[in-house]
Amino acid sequence: MAALLKKLLIGTSVAVGISAIATLPAKAAAFDFDNNKTNYATYTHQDGNLWIKGNETAAISALTDGNLQTNVELNYTNETNSSSVGFTVTAGNYTAKVSSVTNDEFNAFQGEWLNGLLSTYQPLQTVWNNLTAPFQAIALEVFKSTVGFGDPNIAEFSLDQTGAMSMKTMGFYDIKPRASLMVDAAINQLPQSMKLFFTPQANSFKAALQQINGPLQISEIVKVELNGNAQYVYGFNAQASNFTAKDDKQSYSGVFSWSQAGVPVGVPEPSTILGLMAVGGLFGAAQRKNHS
Repeated sequence: MAALLKKLLIGTSVAVGISAIATLPAKAAAFDFDNNKTNYATYTHQDGNLWIKGNETAAISALTDGNLQTNVELNYTNETNSSSVGFTVTAGNYTAKVSSVTNDEFNAFQGEWLNGLLSTYQPLQTVWNNLTAPFQAIALEVFKSTVGFGDPNIAEFSLDQTGAMSMKTMGFYDIKPRASLMVDAAINQLPQSMKLFFTPQANSFKAALQQINGPLQISEIVKVELNGNAQYVYGFNAQASNFTAKDDKQSYSGVFSWSQAGVPVGVPEPSTILGLMAVGGLFGAAQRKNHS
């Protein structure tokens, strides 16, 4: 009976050890604003202290506090988009680099981005093919300026030890009104002869905006690299944040969410555990034989 009990205890201890390893709590990810330690600002949404510039502790807190009313704006002081600004996150064997997008980077994939935008909003797709190339360039700049291209506001970012990532960026819930106003502003800046030429196209474009069923939603663009593999993260579907920024009373009305699954941590199969229990039993039997 004693030998049998010893065999069961050894086998059970092996199984418990495996279970403990499989459920070991993950360590918190480490954040570091290593790209440019001054060219970002944390929006706190507090009266009298809306912005905290270049404070790494405040920025990391905003990215991890679960509060959408705090966010980090990258490329805060240099919105010419000539250089990227970001941070690095490390968890286990995974390293994520999150940064703003430069003009050169956007130019490399703007065709893909534009196709995604037009396919999401069919009225824009229909009118786009009837616009001249110069007005298409004006409309593209309107979209970029309306969204706040090149200086993304990131409210949350997470990375775990499986490589899973998630991010929430802040923007406008509906940019149709802003886009219409910016088209008018762009046309009004042109010489009279050009204004007469572009006005009919501008009217067609604004009419297409109003034909969109529901809000027009375009997120800011963020470059995310995981262990050296880069992608540009953006979207055309927002949820209402139910608040706006205290400075302009307009921005941050929309939340854009993105996530990417990681690689699941392996858990031993039941057959493996039973096999190890059997090995433990054999070990116990061998010890009993040696002492007999």
